[in-house]
Amino acid sequence: MAALAPDGEGDLQHGSAEREQNGIERLDERRGAEMVRRAAEAGRADGVIWASASAGGGEAARALSLRLPAWWWPTGWAVARAPGPLPMLAAELEPCDACVIESERPKGARLSLWDGPYALAASPLRPADADHLFDGFARASDRRDEVDLVVLDHPDPELESRAREAGILQRVHFVGPAPREAEQAWLQHARVAFVALQRPLAAGLVMRALGAGCPLLPVGPAAEPVRAWLGDHGAAWAKPERARLAWDSVAAALARTPAVETAVTRGRALAAACTGERLAARIGPTLGSLATRRERAA
Repeated sequence: MAALAPDGEGDLQHGSAEREQNGIERLDERRGAEMVRRAAEAGRADGVIWASASAGGGEAARALSLRLPAWWWPTGWAVARAPGPLPMLAAELEPCDACVIESERPKGARLSLWDGPYALAASPLRPADADHLFDGFARASDRRDEVDLVVLDHPDPELESRAREAGILQRVHFVGPAPREAEQAWLQHARVAFVALQRPLAAGLVMRALGAGCPLLPVGPAAEPVRAWLGDHGAAWAKPERARLAWDSVAAALARTPAVETAVTRGRALAAACTGERLAARIGPTLGSLATRRERAA
């Protein structure tokens, strides 16, 4: 297994690993695809499974040789709906089918990184999505001035300006990208987490939030596939709102109403089912026919 990541940048979607991960080679994003192709050809691989949240594997997948069969395994929701360079491994796959939640759990609850109740923006925000989020948060917490909004991203002048217009600038805090260990602590103690699709959104982030018992609200029209997935699996309590984030949905999460608690329980069950054994059972039959598919591709 090899992971491709931008050089010198934190991974805002997955969190940064704070310790060495055995069995995973980290490759530079620009040259990684070519290195994967060479390794697969040198090892006489039957094919390449390209796991990516970007549609069709994204631009990096184009570096794979046409002589080497390659398929895309979706691991998240992409902003672009257009088909990518690689065909899907199996048409029925969903992003969360590829998730495996780490079985290792801390012996005790992680300490909160904030000294009061807060909502959490767990992924980067576009200005239009920030408008929806700030408006919904401001109205939902109008009489709860003890609740802050923490954003796991770098400060952005345009977003700060929009928070000022919404009257909540003093309650919006940009704390920077979170490493994996800190991300877990943020999620464990947040009253609600928001995710948007400024860039491809990793299903792993969604599952980690559900596993931490954090209610999850997608923001903006681009996040409709995430909202639909949560609804289909019983982990949603909000009414469908494609254009705006309903303030009452945010208020229900802050108050942890019975509907929200039901969604949290179902979300925990979904995350608990994301084991290596389940993934092997899910992908095994598809990979079993890989050699035959390579012959056809050749």
